[in-house]
Amino acid sequence: MAHPFLEKAAQHTAQARAINDEFEGKDMPAEAARQMQGHLQKATEYRSRVTREAQLKDTEDWISEPQYKHDMTGGDAIASDFGHGSFMLDSEKKEMRRSAFFDFLRKGDAMSREQKAALVEDTNGSKLIPEDFAGSIIKDLPNLAVMRNICFVRPTTKEEVGIGEVAINTAGWGVLETGSTATDGLGSTPANKSTIKVWDLNCLVKIGVNELDDSDENLEALITAGLTAKLAQLEDEAFASGTGDTDNQPTGVANGSTVSQKVTAGTAGTYAADDIIKLSFAVPQAARRSGVYVGNSDAEQAVRLLKNANNNYLWQEDFRSGAPATLNGKPWYTNDGFASGTGTSPYVAGKPLYFGDFKRGYMIADRRALGVTRLVELYAANGQVGLLFRHRVGGGVVNENALAYYAV
Repeated sequence: MAHPFLEKAAQHTAQARAINDEFEGKDMPAEAARQMQGHLQKATEYRSRVTREAQLKDTEDWISEPQYKHDMTGGDAIASDFGHGSFMLDSEKKEMRRSAFFDFLRKGDAMSREQKAALVEDTNGSKLIPEDFAGSIIKDLPNLAVMRNICFVRPTTKEEVGIGEVAINTAGWGVLETGSTATDGLGSTPANKSTIKVWDLNCLVKIGVNELDDSDENLEALITAGLTAKLAQLEDEAFASGTGDTDNQPTGVANGSTVSQKVTAGTAGTYAADDIIKLSFAVPQAARRSGVYVGNSDAEQAVRLLKNANNNYLWQEDFRSGAPATLNGKPWYTNDGFASGTGTSPYVAGKPLYFGDFKRGYMIADRRALGVTRLVELYAANGQVGLLFRHRVGGGVVNENALAYYAV
């Protein structure tokens, strides 16, 4: 005898099929479409209920089997998780780490022994944010940051990322079997290996004691909103004009002395339509094909007023959701980390606008782990708790030929 839920699912499916066949090849009226959707939804619900019951029955049958049929040696289960002897599922471990982390934010060291055991520390003693929480922050960064959208982001677990460089000689045709000289450059001596170091980006979040008493979900949302916006701003500034290893920060595009390709403004401090077009030809064809313009707000204002010989603006707004505007047919991104024409410290004077393939030209090394240190005494008088978040990231130019700048 068929399960009653299966019979009901079959009835609703037949009703949906009948409506579909009646209007095959014709426009289906809205009411008929609504009825058909309702039957399909009910059929799906009955099917899910049958599946759940089957899974319950299967699990109950497994539990009722003699113990000798089960692996009692431990298998993949791990005892004594977080300092106690019970077996825990991965989902339970994840939830316990998450709960312990938010308890740490509220109580600090006044936590239970089990909760302290659930926390993970890095080598500097900072408490690591649970992966799902940290992941949501890293995932949201590209929504607010510019450079993460256009550059190559390489996840890493190391303090330093090596970049292998090989000098390739002039290529040429030949037949090795006949003894022709190979001119493919394979005999070239590799250049010195360069590296990108990962540095600490520290961001202080001050939260009122009352806010700490909120639910885990609300507290997470509060921290994520403020922290993501600040990290995005600081990253964009560093990837544009960071002063490098000597100051324990990424080397920005504008401070990378290797980028030498440029177009110089005919009149200092001014922008010309012809120069903007020439800038896109200052990089090789491969980089030009996928190149983008990036500049600060002053540069954006100037280039938005530029026109071609037909008196049409080079700037074109793109009204599709999330799509950037275009300049000379190429995407435009605004990053105020790049200097104005005159430049003010720490920005580099005269480099307010770049063009090129940043995914080939600039690498972001991302540790994808966030740590936090709790500071109480410093802000106790204000009724606040300080949370010093530690984001580990680096960056540097990896292919200078893919980039060019407009020297004003």
